[in-house]
Amino acid sequence: EDQTMNSEKKPKRLIDLEDPEVEVLLNQFASSLIGQDEFKSDFRKQIKIFRLFNSIGEQPILSLFLIGPSGVGKTETARILSKLLAPEEPLPQINFGNYSSKDSLNSLIGSPRGYMGSEEGELTMKIERSKSGVILIDEFEKGDSAVWSFFLDLLESGKFTDSQGEEHDLNGYTMVFTSNTPRTDVRAVFPPELLSRFNIKVEFSPLSDKEKKTFVSRYITSVAEKYRSRVDESLEETDAIAEQTLQEIDTVNEENIRVLKNNARKWFTDYTARRKRLNDRKN
Repeated sequence: EDQTMNSEKKPKRLIDLEDPEVEVLLNQFASSLIGQDEFKSDFRKQIKIFRLFNSIGEQPILSLFLIGPSGVGKTETARILSKLLAPEEPLPQINFGNYSSKDSLNSLIGSPRGYMGSEEGELTMKIERSKSGVILIDEFEKGDSAVWSFFLDLLESGKFTDSQGEEHDLNGYTMVFTSNTPRTDVRAVFPPELLSRFNIKVEFSPLSDKEKKTFVSRYITSVAEKYRSRVDESLEETDAIAEQTLQEIDTVNEENIRVLKNNARKWFTDYTARRKRLNDRKN
């Protein structure tokens, strides 16, 4: 029975798609991720290289190392890719900002037998609970040297052994590593042998005002459509709402997409409250 369950839990990976499916996915990815055109072009090329070299046993994992300021799309890259590959599955995500340095490796792959702490590591747990063939490693600069050595081996072999001695095969996975480390400090922070393992190393640039407006407009349109279908079907046309949002939200002076999203949420909450008060008065 366990074997049947395990076979059903095969991850959905880029190597499992047919060529036309990859093309569709890449086009959807390019339109979903706002900005970062240079990265998107490089990503397209690297996927073709990865699929070829994985098929002949030469490249087990596609690895992306994304640096840049907070809120420009690094984490979103992994989320979008995972959603396109495995829409119903959670994205396996490890954030080293949550780990204390000396216990990083134990937190990741579990404590050795006989030690206090979690026997099952976070990485093991998350890949076992999701069919997504994408793994996100956030705030990678906060991992310690033991963690970096672990990923050095994993990117090379495509496999790792957890603290209980069980081997996990991540062949065909895409791993997205993010860091807020400034470009000028990357070589001082990370060992050169680790940096050389990444297939794509790219700095994400801040979004232009046009790109930020596109983000807010898309987000509010999506929120308004959900609100109309679940709360109030008399809501105005979403285009008109998005236009009003852009007139009333400051996109010029805010660089962080997450902050813009929060501002858009606050605006929409105020907007629906104003609308409700007007309707109550009419009635």
